Amino acid sequence: MSRWIWLIFAFGSLLTLTAWRAMTFDSLNQPVTIGLVDMEKLVANYQALKQDDEQYRQTVQRRQRMLEARALLEAKEWEELDNLEQKEAQGKLTDAERKRLEELRKLSEQRFTELQHLQLKESKNEQERKRLEYLLNLQNSNREKLQKLMQKFEEELTKLNEILTTRHRDRIREAAKQVAQQLGLKIVMIADDDLVLYAEPNLDVTDRMLEILNSNK
Repeated sequence: MSRWIWLIFAFGSLLTLTAWRAMTFDSLNQPVTIGLVDMEKLVANYQALKQDDEQYRQTVQRRQRMLEARALLEAKEWEELDNLEQKEAQGKLTDAERKRLEELRKLSEQRFTELQHLQLKESKNEQERKRLEYLLNLQNSNREKLQKLMQKFEEELTKLNEILTTRHRDRIREAAKQVAQQLGLKIVMIADDDLVLYAEPNLDVTDRMLEILNSNK
C-alpha cells in the first residue's frame, strides 16, 4: 500500500482520540450514541481510494524507470529521450519515433550490463579499457543531473501525496457526517483496540460508510 494511505490512518487515530475525549465529557450529561468504523476494512473496500493508490504506485514506478533510462545516456541522447517522451505524452509519435524511443529506453540498461561485464573482466585489452573508462565517465557525469531529476520527482510525488490524502480524508469525514445524520449518532469514531475496550457489533457503521464512499455521489 502506498505511503500516503497511511496518513489516513494517522488522521483516524487523531479522530478517535478526539471523539473519545468528547464522549467522556458528554456522557455525564446526556446519552451518547456512537458509531464505530473498522478503518482497515474501510480502506480495503473503498474503491476510489484503491484506484488512486494504484495510480500513485504506477506513477512512482514510471518515475523510477525514467531515472534508470537516463543513467548512462549522453547529453544528446538524454535530450532526445526527453523530446520523444513529451511527444508520447501528447500522442504524437510516429512509428519511427516510437521505435527510437524504445531503443533509447533500453540503452542505459545495455550499457550498464556492458559496464558490469568489463569491471569483472580481469584481463582487458586496450579497446576494452577505453570502453570501460568511457562508461564510467558517462556514469559519473550524469550523477548530478540524475540527483536533480530525482529531487524534482520527489517534490511532484509529495504534492500528489498531499492532494490524494486531503481528498480522501475529507471524503471519509463527510461520509461519517452523513452516517451520523442518518442514524442520529452524536459521534462516529475509529474502532481502535487501544481505546475501545468493548463495543456491541451493531455499533459498526463501516458498511454504511462504504455505501456512501462507493456510490460516487
